[in-house]
Amino acid sequence: MERVWDNGDIYKSVYEGLYCTGCEEYKDEKDLLEGLVCPSHLKPCSDRKEENYFFALSKYQQKLEAFLEDNPDFVLPQERRNEVLGWVKSGLRDFSVSRANNPWGIPVPRDESQTIYVWFDALLGYVSALLEDADTPDLDTALAKGWPADVHIIGKDILRFHAVYWPAMLMSAGVPLPKRVIGHGFLTKDGMKMGKSLGNTLDPVALVNTYGADAVRYYFLKAVDFGRDGDFSEQRFVEIVNADLANSLGNLLNRSLNLLKKNCGGVLPISAADLGRDEAYAEEMQLRRVSASATENAFTSYADLDFMSACNEVMRISNIANMYIDRVAPWKKFKSDDMVEVREAERCIVSVLEGSRIVAAGLSPVVPEVSMKIYEALGFAADYASGLDWEKEMRWGKLPAGIVLGKPKPVFPRLELAVREAVAVP
Repeated sequence: MERVWDNGDIYKSVYEGLYCTGCEEYKDEKDLLEGLVCPSHLKPCSDRKEENYFFALSKYQQKLEAFLEDNPDFVLPQERRNEVLGWVKSGLRDFSVSRANNPWGIPVPRDESQTIYVWFDALLGYVSALLEDADTPDLDTALAKGWPADVHIIGKDILRFHAVYWPAMLMSAGVPLPKRVIGHGFLTKDGMKMGKSLGNTLDPVALVNTYGADAVRYYFLKAVDFGRDGDFSEQRFVEIVNADLANSLGNLLNRSLNLLKKNCGGVLPISAADLGRDEAYAEEMQLRRVSASATENAFTSYADLDFMSACNEVMRISNIANMYIDRVAPWKKFKSDDMVEVREAERCIVSVLEGSRIVAAGLSPVVPEVSMKIYEALGFAADYASGLDWEKEMRWGKLPAGIVLGKPKPVFPRLELAVREAVAVP
């Protein structure tokens, strides 16, 4: 507040307008329903007139517009950016940043009869949250702890405050802006808006307790396009998670390890680095090529916060590996008297296990527990999958020859559809 004040952007004036107590903000009549009803709270707004301190938002009209034009990825997804740019171009008005005679709150520094309004002081919490208990409680210390933020994630319903007001406030205070602001969408349940009156509100804690954090995280990042509206169906949730984590990935790993234990004593007969180069094994080479392209695409998708595409790219490796092992049928070739066929079966198993390892690395930000179990099953230390160096781990060739793998066990048991009341708020 002091920095903004010293910059000449705080002044005292009288404001009169339509006020929504639920939103705690003044509304334009054009944004209200018939009868001056707030569309969010479905209650009529009331006339209010009071003397407050104002922030000179209009002063930053051109600067904000130029910044948004020059930084097209500052607000994402694209439709949210278009909304923000539209708000700015339509003209910015100064807004009240204090309330008179409020019994609680942070006093205005130079007028203790007024307290700082929530949409001014609360936004500064994003910076002050960087401080630890032993730190000096001042702005410079907080900024030095890790500002600006790489990504600022908020709901689309409060986008105006975080993508217009907040950047202007930071500009006024001479503080760097966050690198990106993501306005995420709303969630419906079974195609319907959630609400306690409908009895269909989703309890995230109950959902995690019922199905596990990895499963919940995977569904919402893989099946809901990040930044856009999405829907939760418990049936679809179970189907998607089972299809990918239990069937495509978990079953692939388990049957490969069982074949290795049964036919090779659980010992890798060849290193992964020696595979995927011989044209005589075309499908083996294809798995290695798909792995390389999928990991490259996944890198890009993660950086763009396109988690759906990242998950799909990584799972592409698992899907190709499943097709590979089905076509080669190593369980048959291991029974052959022809050592060429036995060697092909060995190469297939090691290639598939290496592909599974890369999938585990690629999905580690989304399903860290599953990734850890896969790495353990492949002979790595229990904590190996935490803090992976992606650039190294997602390259082909990590599994060494001679490593002894333990007894196979499921890394992700199939989910069973729970009683619906278990994940709904009563």
